[in-house]
Amino acid sequence: MGRKFTVCAAVWLVIGIVFLCTGCVLIYVFAKLIRNKIDSSLPLKTGSDSYNDWVSPPAPIFFQIWVFDVTNHDEVLKLGAKPNLNQIGPFTYRETRRKGNITFTDHDTVLYREKQWFVFDRSLSCSKCDETRNFTTVNLPMLTIANLVQYEYNVVKDIVDFMLRLSKEHLFINLTVADLLWGYEDSLLKDAKTVFGLFNISLKMDDKFGLFYQKNGSDTGLYEIYTGTDSLDHFAEILRWNGNETLDFWTTPIANMINGSDGTMYPPFIDTSRAYYLFSSDVCRSLEIRYVNGYELKDIDLDRFVVPSMVFANASVNPDNLGYCTPHAPENCLPSGILNGSNCQNGAPVIFSLPHFLYGDETIQNRVDGMHPNQEEHQSVIDIEPMTGVVMNVAKRLQINAYVHNISNIIDVQNIHDYIVLPILWLNESAEIDDKSASDFKSKVLNPLKITEGVKYSLIAVGGLIVVVCLICVIIKCMFYKKRETELMPVTETTPILQGS
Repeated sequence: MGRKFTVCAAVWLVIGIVFLCTGCVLIYVFAKLIRNKIDSSLPLKTGSDSYNDWVSPPAPIFFQIWVFDVTNHDEVLKLGAKPNLNQIGPFTYRETRRKGNITFTDHDTVLYREKQWFVFDRSLSCSKCDETRNFTTVNLPMLTIANLVQYEYNVVKDIVDFMLRLSKEHLFINLTVADLLWGYEDSLLKDAKTVFGLFNISLKMDDKFGLFYQKNGSDTGLYEIYTGTDSLDHFAEILRWNGNETLDFWTTPIANMINGSDGTMYPPFIDTSRAYYLFSSDVCRSLEIRYVNGYELKDIDLDRFVVPSMVFANASVNPDNLGYCTPHAPENCLPSGILNGSNCQNGAPVIFSLPHFLYGDETIQNRVDGMHPNQEEHQSVIDIEPMTGVVMNVAKRLQINAYVHNISNIIDVQNIHDYIVLPILWLNESAEIDDKSASDFKSKVLNPLKITEGVKYSLIAVGGLIVVVCLICVIIKCMFYKKRETELMPVTETTPILQGS
């Protein structure tokens, strides 16, 4: 009986150890298989699923706009009153993107251009939001012209001011949403080019003006990114934009760096302890993103990254931002929360920020009425699937403002005290993985992964349980035999050497 038990226990112990070791080995084996699968399926190759999704993103993209109506523009113009802003929106557009002019190179990169189209969707806009809706906003062409002559001789400024009054152009203008976004004919720009030509002043603007003029049906430049064919370490990262590895808008090498991807894909196996980057041609710079928390979308676990406050911080808080102070000097740095974009906007006094000046200095927020920043609504977020690096949810939020300040000899800005960063609009460009793509991802990636996880950990659990049970049984059996031997041991009586009489 003892021998049979010993053999049986030994067999089960061996089986348990085999299961346990197999499960441990499979941790490495399955990890290697998953890595090999991602290495083979993720790189951009003609005809692959990742390539097709990259060329024409299947997720619906929405481009939403909120405009700011200046309700007291007469008081601002005549008395220098604080602007009162009324937010109107959203005006929602369905956005379509498609990459073209695709050319693969011999050094693991691909060149392409990505066209964008926008179609207004009345059903997804606010009840009174239509492209033909009028509102009052700052006159950016007029402000640009005034800005270009601020350091010229007084006689030049007097001539420009006379031209402005003759054309009856003022600091504020009534526009439709469509005009502001997609462009309108502005006779002032034609007249200004004639006058500026006399003084050898360059005005790099068409006769038609719009914040997104010529963007509908066009692209944002020529990109060259890594395909991941040779290595996924820099997958989807931008090598060149418009043929250049660096920018020339800013004043330091750090500020002019082109870092990261376009914000739609990242290298696989995300490390939440490090910073990632995205390059935005809208603001002409790279933006750092940082992990904040996990996020679940359609039963898929994601890592949420956001643009932290340090990205738009003043150079005294973030020295790396000194390069965004133009001209290059600490005294030309703007307060935290805003970025001078005039260098990449043909000299127009455009200031970028997060919506409602989120993370912005209080002095900026307090110079206008109507700002109500909150993190949930106004923060830019990117939700990345950590294993593949694919972005499955994104909300890029940005506010476009005008820098309005006192310029001598220009009557319309004479009553402006110091300066105002005047909001024009803010946008939310968002995309979320559609149900079909989410289902496909789960069936192709997550479900096989769950099966492998289940197999290896089941083997470890079962093997460990068998080993523990066998050891417990052996210990109990040993204790039983020891007790049994003690009970069966014969008792020997001893006779005293000396007996009493």
